Parts: sequence; structure tokens; C-alpha cells
Amino acid sequence: MRNYGKLGLALAVAAAAVFANACSSTRTIKQGNLEFSIKQDKYIEALALADDGQFFEAIQAWKEVLDDEPRWAMGQFNLGQLYDRLNLIPEATERYELAVKLDAEQAAYHLNLGTAYLRQGLTMQALAALKAAAEKDPYNHLAHYNLAGAYMALSDHDNALLHADVAVDLYARPDAKTESLLSEGVDRQMLGRMLVRQAECHIARGEMEKARQCADRIERQCRVKLPASLSDALATAPAPEEGSGG
Repeated sequence: MRNYGKLGLALAVAAAAVFANACSSTRTIKQGNLEFSIKQDKYIEALALADDGQFFEAIQAWKEVLDDEPRWAMGQFNLGQLYDRLNLIPEATERYELAVKLDAEQAAYHLNLGTAYLRQGLTMQALAALKAAAEKDPYNHLAHYNLAGAYMALSDHDNALLHADVAVDLYARPDAKTESLLSEGVDRQMLGRMLVRQAECHIARGEMEKARQCADRIERQCRVKLPASLSDALATAPAPEEGSGG
């Protein structure tokens, strides 16, 4: 799963730091025990190009920033996200790996690296990176959602379901006052994708009635159409016996 939301967060944090020092020709970066400088004008240009959707141009600008100071983890991360937006996954992976190497304390760096590995079928590498993301930020629903995908790829359906359940529980914020019974800020499309993964885990474990309950939430609560693969799996499954609790 591509994590576009993280790009906006990383660039917004960086931009806030820029405007406080806009009169200077350089920007001082503090990263752990390190302190170094980057070119302010090129930095601002890279942010502006990315914000304007000129991703190829933004990539070139970020490269120029990082050519002068390759130790900057957030810069490597931002560049990786730009590659990610263009579906240039090997290039994105390389930058995420650098970000993790330079600053291993940031959960977002591990998360994006793990999802990049997962998209390339590098399941064991993805599992390690996503575990690190979840350890550093245990309340991150995306870390658990992608961990569920990694465990499914390894046919470890018990751990897959565990993390799929956590992802749904973290993201689905109930609110009895709304028609959908969800808080206003919940993205139904995102929750729908999480419930699809949860249903797939139940199907892999032979728990068809629980998978049907997930499908009902997807359609009724999230108002999202079921993927054909999930619909087909449920349609061909044996009907629950009368009186069965699933």
C-alpha cells in the first residue's frame, strides 16, 4: 500500500522550519548529535515544486540539496516519497534505507521502507522493517495493516489476523451519534481496505461467517463495494449452518 499521507506530513514539518529562517542563505539541521547546514534556496525550491505536483523537478531539487549534505535523514525520506508517488519503488526503497540508516528512531522511515519492500515481494525484509515501525509507534494503524499483509504473504494467518484486528480497532473510532456509527474524521475508504484485509485473514483461517461480518461492515458502514476476489470467495463458501454462531 502506498502511503501518500506521510509525504505531506514530512514536507509540512520541513517547511515550518524553513520560514523561521528564511532570511538566511543556509539552514542549520540538527539530527541527533549531528549539526550541519543545507542551502536554503534549494531547500525551499524542492518543497515548493513538490507542493505544486512537479515531482520530477522536485526530485532533482532534492538531489541537489542532498548532494551537499547526504547525512540528512528527513531529506532522504522526502526524496523517497517523491519516488514513491511516481511508482519508482526501487529508487524509493534506496532512499528509505538511507533514512533508516541515518536516523533509526523514526517510525515513519521504517514504515515506508517496509511497505516498499512488501510491494516488491521482499517479504522477510518487509516484516523486519514493519515490526520496527510498530515497536516505535504501536498505535500506528498503517504499521499493523501492512504487518498483516506481510504475515499473509508468509501464510502465517494467526499473526496476520492479530495485526489486521489491531489496525481496524485503532482506526475505526466509534461514535453512536452518527449514522455510520463512526467518528467524522474516519476515512471510510481506508477503513474499508482494512476490513477487506481482516476478511481475507478470516477466510484464510476458514472463518467464513466472521469474513461475512467484515463484508457487511464494508458495504453497510463504509459504503464501499466489495472487491471481486472477496465477493467470489464468500459466494463459493458453504452457507453457515442454521443456529451456527460462526
